Amino acid sequence: MVKTLKALGLRLMISLDGLGEVHDRQRVYASGRGSAVDVLEAIELALSHNLIPDVSITVSGRTARDLPEVIRWVMERDLPFGLNFYRENEFSATQTDLQLEEESILAGMRAVFAMIEADLPKRSLLNALVDRANLSFAHLRTCGVGQDYLVFDPQGGVAKCQMEIGKPVATVRVDDPLALIRADSSGIQNLSVEEKEGCRTCTWRYWCAGGCPLATYRATGHYDVKSPLCNIYRAIFPEVLRLEGLRLLRYAEITV
Repeated sequence: MVKTLKALGLRLMISLDGLGEVHDRQRVYASGRGSAVDVLEAIELALSHNLIPDVSITVSGRTARDLPEVIRWVMERDLPFGLNFYRENEFSATQTDLQLEEESILAGMRAVFAMIEADLPKRSLLNALVDRANLSFAHLRTCGVGQDYLVFDPQGGVAKCQMEIGKPVATVRVDDPLALIRADSSGIQNLSVEEKEGCRTCTWRYWCAGGCPLATYRATGHYDVKSPLCNIYRAIFPEVLRLEGLRLLRYAEITV
């Protein structure tokens, strides 16, 4: 599989939410067996063939306090990674311990920031630590859902978002599935941040863009309001920018 991915020029993303039991708290097979051992083996296998995987780390109420451990492991191997905050779906709604609690999430994130500051990497982490936000450039929408993004299921159905893969809007058999995605007025609506109440005057609006529209809708019943994670974003964005500034200063001094 690794050889095929390389031959096709495809990138690989692997989910790793923690090390050992921490990962297994929320990533198990249908049999109930944990997947941590297999995930680590897959990462090492890819690396042995010079296929560098992007590591996706989902932060939930179950894993927040152990976040520094997995990020240290990833950074020691100089792997690209990104943090994603847990988003409730219809199958996880009853598992309340997955839900994000501001105090525990911020405590975990601040522990990560302290760890990174003690050993600043050469690689920029500007967008690795900010969930679905993007601090690299100003933008009006958090993601490309409904604009330039397609998700395919195994039967050829085409959905707007992987979180709504069970609700296809088109199929691969139509001439232009993206046109149908863009025209669809049902399901997830990815509004401009300028249309969201609570975002219009925010300093961070063009970098955060109001957060995941589907997560906002599930929490509030509206697409035109700010993210339920707004307070977390406001707290971590300045810290991430500070880390990036320290990193730039450190390696600029080394270069000089």
